[in-house]
Amino acid sequence: MLSASFSDPVMVMNGEMWLWPKGFTLDAYKEIFRFDAVWNSYANTLLYTSVGTVLNVVMTTLAAYPLSRRDLPGRGALMFAITFTMFFHGGLIPTYLIVKDLGMVNTMWAMVVPTAIATYNLIVMRTYFQNSIPWELQEASLIDGCSNTRLLLHIILPLSKPIIAVMVLFYAVGHWNAFFNALIYLRDDERYPLQLVLREILISVKAVFWTSRGRPSG
Repeated sequence: MLSASFSDPVMVMNGEMWLWPKGFTLDAYKEIFRFDAVWNSYANTLLYTSVGTVLNVVMTTLAAYPLSRRDLPGRGALMFAITFTMFFHGGLIPTYLIVKDLGMVNTMWAMVVPTAIATYNLIVMRTYFQNSIPWELQEASLIDGCSNTRLLLHIILPLSKPIIAVMVLFYAVGHWNAFFNALIYLRDDERYPLQLVLREILISVKAVFWTSRGRPSG
C-alpha cells in the first residue's frame, strides 16, 4: 500500500506495480492534503473510537464481573440468554427501528451504543474473571467487610489489566474499521467516519477507471 501511494495510479490499476513504486509521484498525497472530507472523517473516527472503546470496556466489565460470581442468582439462565444472541440476531430492521425511536439516527451515539457490548468479548472477559482471579480472594474480601463496588475497583480491576488491555485492542480495532453502522445510521457527510469516506473514494475511482476504458461503471 505504501508503494502504491507513491506510484502512478494507472500502473497500479494495470498490476504493473508489485513491491517497489512504479512511476514515482506525490500527486496522491497532494490530493489528500487538500481533501477536507478525509481530515474531518479522521477526527470523527478518532472520536467514535475513543468514546466507543471506553463505553465498551466499562459496559463489558460491569456485565462480565457479576456473571463470573458464583453467588449470582440465575447466572446460568442469564448466560444462556446472552449466548443465545450470538446465534440468533434481532435483525437489521428491528435494530434500526429501535435506534430511530431512541433518537440516535444521524448522531455519534448510533455508532457506539448499539455495539456497546460484544457477546464474544463478554464471554472472554467473564472466563478470565472466573479462571484467573481466585474466588477465595473475593470471599475473604467480602468477609472483611469489603463492598462489591470496592471489591471490583480495588481488587478485581488491578488484577485484570491483561484482559482489559485485550478488550481495549479488540474494541478499538473494531471501531476503527467499522463502516456498516455509519452506512445505515448516518445521513450527513460531516459525520462520516474515515472508512465510509474511503469507500466513497474507491467507488468514484472505480467509476472513473471503467469510464476511461469505455466500459460501464456498474
